[in-house]
Amino acid sequence: MDYEEYFAFLLRQTASLPPETVFFLKDLFQGTAWNCLAKGEKLSIGRFFKKQVTNGKVPNISFIGKAANNSALYKKNLTGLKEKEK
Repeated sequence: MDYEEYFAFLLRQTASLPPETVFFLKDLFQGTAWNCLAKGEKLSIGRFFKKQVTNGKVPNISFIGKAANNSALYKKNLTGLKEKEK
């Protein structure tokens, strides 16, 4: 899968989340799919996804910070609102 395929997949996954859901990127993958990726792939996909979120290309999703394990945390906002606008 290339970045655009992952991005399309991740857009579908985030669209199905209920509002106010806080999640890690790996939570969007079913079963062991995330664990089957190489570490370098996970990091690359993570950087790509965060860039898309911060550039506003993932509707209603905000980057809210890092967890204790240094993984990025995201939140699905109420439809049409960015975290900063609340």
